[in-house]
This record gives sequence, structure tokens and C-alpha cells, in this order.
Amino acid sequence: MAAGGLHFVCRFVFSDDLMNTVPKENEIVLFRYRNRLTAGVCVNVSHTRARFAVSARTSLNVPIENILQTTGHIGRDKSAGMAWFTRAEAASADIDLCEIWELVAEEDEVWHLSELAELYYNHAPASAHMSAFLIALETSVYFDAEDRGFRAVDRAEADLRLEMVARAEEREAERERFLKWFHNRGGCAEVEWIDRVRDVALYGAQSKYARTLERMAGEPISARRAYERIVAEGVWDQHAFVELMREDFDLNFPDVVIKEAGALQLESLLARRTDLTYLDAVTIDDASTTDMDDAVSARFREDGSFQVGVHITDVAALIPARSALDEAARSRGASLYLPEKTFPMLPPEVSGNLGSLLPNENRLAVSLLWDVGRDGVVKSPTWTLSAIRCCEKLSYEDADAILDDVAHPRHAMLSALFDAAESLLIQRVESGAIAVDQVARRVKVLPDSSVDIAVKTRDSRADVLVSELMIKANVEAAKLCADQNVPAIFRIQDAPDLSDLAPTDNELLHRYRVLTRMRAAALSLKPGLHGGLGVEPYCQITSPLRRFIDLVSQRQLVAIIGNEAPPYSFEALTALCPEIEERLRLIGNLERRRERYWIFHHLSRHKGQVFDGLVLDVWDQRARVEVLDYALQIDVRLLSPVRAGDRISARLTRIDPWADDINFVLK
Repeated sequence: MAAGGLHFVCRFVFSDDLMNTVPKENEIVLFRYRNRLTAGVCVNVSHTRARFAVSARTSLNVPIENILQTTGHIGRDKSAGMAWFTRAEAASADIDLCEIWELVAEEDEVWHLSELAELYYNHAPASAHMSAFLIALETSVYFDAEDRGFRAVDRAEADLRLEMVARAEEREAERERFLKWFHNRGGCAEVEWIDRVRDVALYGAQSKYARTLERMAGEPISARRAYERIVAEGVWDQHAFVELMREDFDLNFPDVVIKEAGALQLESLLARRTDLTYLDAVTIDDASTTDMDDAVSARFREDGSFQVGVHITDVAALIPARSALDEAARSRGASLYLPEKTFPMLPPEVSGNLGSLLPNENRLAVSLLWDVGRDGVVKSPTWTLSAIRCCEKLSYEDADAILDDVAHPRHAMLSALFDAAESLLIQRVESGAIAVDQVARRVKVLPDSSVDIAVKTRDSRADVLVSELMIKANVEAAKLCADQNVPAIFRIQDAPDLSDLAPTDNELLHRYRVLTRMRAAALSLKPGLHGGLGVEPYCQITSPLRRFIDLVSQRQLVAIIGNEAPPYSFEALTALCPEIEERLRLIGNLERRRERYWIFHHLSRHKGQVFDGLVLDVWDQRARVEVLDYALQIDVRLLSPVRAGDRISARLTRIDPWADDINFVLK
């Protein structure tokens, strides 16, 4: 037979052809079972079939024509065949069939096992070698099994298979490198691995790389395991906020937005405003606040009356609609306040500087002014586009201290403002406002990742002063828009039915019962009742640096004050409302989830500790309990009867901040 045109291949037929030998009892035999080569110990033989033991408990019934090699070796036990096969398989790795394939590739013939073995060994090989050779043929890219023989594939097919083998070997090598890295046994990470593992950390089983990594790792990789590996690699901090990274939230402002913020100028805008810089205006915020968007003032008159002023930073005049800054604010929806960091809605040049009512700086404002007579009678308020100059930044604690200090220079001013605010609160309650003490919980992460948690009720005089004056400004803005038939985004809420609410002297329990009956407030383009506040109508304009909805409403208000056409039509606000609601919902969820994470992180250092709690509700075998030190509501499994209002002690037994998992056991 010619191969390459000059040499011949001789075919030998052995009289003791191993393939035609009927197996003996207990002989080790290689055969095909379900198109797969394996080995076993012969148990019995009939004319057409043979049974082989492949383990102590398993045997296979095989047609005689599927037998490829009888080894001549007797197995000592039923597992001997598989042991033989394992040794032969290891030996087959050293057999290279390329050379004999080159000899026979041009011949369209079916070759017997013994013929190919003779070509390879130049003699009849021993049984063990023949088994190894047979396994090599079965797995070779150069030959295809055909009945009991083998046919050489053509050169194009061989090249294709070799390429596939090379790719498979490359994938396996990558898999080995990946496993070594993933299990932290050394090696360097490839960028592609980190990207894929990071995606699984973000999206878990829904990641587009979940199946790929499962194949590489040989098992599913959970989001938690992927997160831990990315943290160990140093790509993420151990406290990385996965939920935030998963959402479409811009953490950095584009260059065009930063450039636009840097180009803002106040001087020309200030010149066209009502000059109120003479007023003794102050801001009252948390001590750490940098984006002060509201201020208050009181101006006393000789007749004993005084003028109340509520001044809102005029972001509408500072940032044109549909500018890059405006689009950035719209895409964010609101500032995101996390315990470890704040992501402002607007760049710091605006939120912390030109738009913030900083002390001793002239700023643009939208001012609501009204007079309160000596007899307490309130005159109708008026709006004006103003220039103001705040005299001082006060914290809530500062303001409360001034209200307690009759000798302080600003005591009279803040006392007058508090009296006005208290009157507004009484009016709201008489109109059906829900009067419960709100709890303010401040969670702050310190540089060493420790957590400072402060809980207080928002019922101080400074709290009342600020909240009531801001509600007044929001109500007056909503009234003006409604009276002028200018499209506006109103906030509405059905009043809860509290007629059958069980009486209790426990303020915490009362607050819980009231709040659980209140429906969520909603946005509407039609004015309506805000049942929780006891006012109608109501919109939000007092935080234009922090919420896009306030900026939108402020633009409509400013247009009315300036006798200009409103920038937003009814149709435009109709399209905008769902977007704003969804964004505010997302931000609220992110803030609550992150605050809870850091509280859990803090509590993880106190596992096993006993905490005081108040039972708020009981159902089935569980109770809703408020952990008093942290104003944290959790569910607890009951082992003994309790009632709403009971004070209890509970031991923290399990906590996992990452999984948002916590467990208390009642003592």
C-alpha cells in the first residue's frame, strides 16, 4: 500500500487474533458498552452475549461483537477489570498515533486493532500494551472506531480535531489556573476572571457569567463566595455596597457637569433680586450638614408684631432646565445619604457652595414672608425672589440651647419663630394631622470602620420650629400653584382610620400602631389632602439641592412669582412623575438597606449580649420587637407567651450583615 507515494504498508492477519477470541470465565476483557470503552471480568458467556463484572455489585450484559480485546489475564476479583483499565489508560497517555496515521491516512480502509498495533510496535505487543494501545485508538483524533476496527480520518478532519483538542487543553489549563487563583492557592488573576466573578457577586445566579464560572469551578459559585473572592483580591473593600453597584446610580459627575458647575456666576443674578441681606437669617441643620438649602428669620417691628421669613435656596435660578447640571440631578433623583458617605444630587460646587446658604455669603433665595401681629393674628404670606445673607449656621442642638438661654442675642428671634411654628402645629393637629413623636436615628461610620449610632425623638423645640416652617412653605407653594392653575407635583396621602385604635400609655407602641395604619404618600398632578400632615394641598420645594422633585416644583413656583410661563407642562410632569417616584423609592431602599447593614456590623461585635426590647405586635409564634437602644425592629420567635407593650430582654445569637440576617432569642 502506498503512503506518500514511495513506501508500502503491509497488512498482517494473526491467527490468534485477540478480537475473535471468546472470553474465558474470570478473564479480563475490554469491550464497548453504550459506545464507551471499558473493561470487566467475564462472569459467563452465551452464543451471542457475555456478562462482565465491573465492580463487586455491578455487572454488564454485552453483545459478543462489542468485545475488542481478551487479555488472557484472569481477574482475582470482580474489580480487577477496572483496575486493569485504569493502568492501561494511564499508559495510553504516552502513545502518539500521529506516525502510524501518516502511514495509513491515504488509505480508505478499516484496520484491525492488531494490524495497527503491529505497525506501531513492530511486533505483537503484550496484552497490557495492547490494552493501552486500544484505549489510545478509542480516544485518538486520528482514527474513528468502525465496528471492531478503526478508520483513519482525512487530513482536514485531523487538523480540525487537533485544533479542537488544543482549544480544550487551553481551556483546561485556564481552568486549572482559575481554580488555583479562586481558591487562593497562588497565581495571578486575569482581568477576565475578575470581571466575571465581580458580575456574579453583583447578580448571583442571574449573572451572564454564572454558568461559565460554574463550568470552570466544577460547581456553582454563589454571589457571597464571589463577593468574598473579589474582596480578597483587593478589588472591593470588605464593606462594599453591592446593592448600590448593582443599580444604575451615577457615583461620579461627568466632566461636562463639573465644568458647567465651575462656570456658574452669582453676581449678575443677585443684582436683580429683592435685597433681604439685612435680615438676621440662620440655617438650622444637623451639625455635619454642608448642603444648607433653607434658612429662617424673624424681624421685629416697633408695634410688637414680627415678620417670619422662610428662605429656600433658589437652585431654579442657578441651574437652567435641561442643562447638563439639570440632567445630572434628574438622573440621580435625590442625594444619597449613606452612613459612610454622601453622594450629592448636584456637584459640591453647587450643593456645598454656590447653592448652599453658607454664613456670611450672599445667596439667591425664594423667600416666603408673613407678619404675625401682637395678638398672634397671621397675615397672608407673600413670595419674593430674594438675595439673602445668612448670619450663622446652627445645629439643632445649638438652636435648642439658644431657646433655653434668655440671655442669648438670638433667643428672642428663635422664640418668636418657635411660637409661630407651634401655632402652625396646633392648627395642623386640629385639622387631623397625625401627631406622633418621630424617631431620628443617625448612623455614622467612623474612619476605623466603627459605627456611631444615635437615637432621639424629633420633638425638640428646634425640630418643631424647622419642620413646621418648612411645611408652611410647602403648603403655600402648593396653594399658589393650584390657585394659578400651574401644573405642579402634589403630594397626597389618605388619612388613616384610627377610630378603633386600642388606647395605650406607651408612646412607642402608639407610634407603631399609628404608622402601620398609614398608607404611603403618593405623587399626584391634582391637589389633594395630605392626611398625615393634615394639610391641603401640599408639594415639596424646601430641599431643591437634595431632591429633584423639589427643584421641579421650585421652577414652577419661581415662574409664577416672576410672571413667566412655567417651564413644565402638565404632559411633561405626567411623564416625569413615574420616573421621580421610582428613583425616590430606589434611593429610600438603598439608604435603609445600608443603614441596616452598618447597624448589623456594629451589633456583630456584641453577639451573645442581652438587649432590652419592647413587644410591638404578636402573631402566631412570632413577635415584632423594637430593640430600644437602636430603634431597630426585628421579628423574634416566641418560646413563651408575650403581649404587645411588654418589656423583654433578648439575647443576640446570630448576625450576618452581608446576608441581612439577625436572630434574637427571648430570655
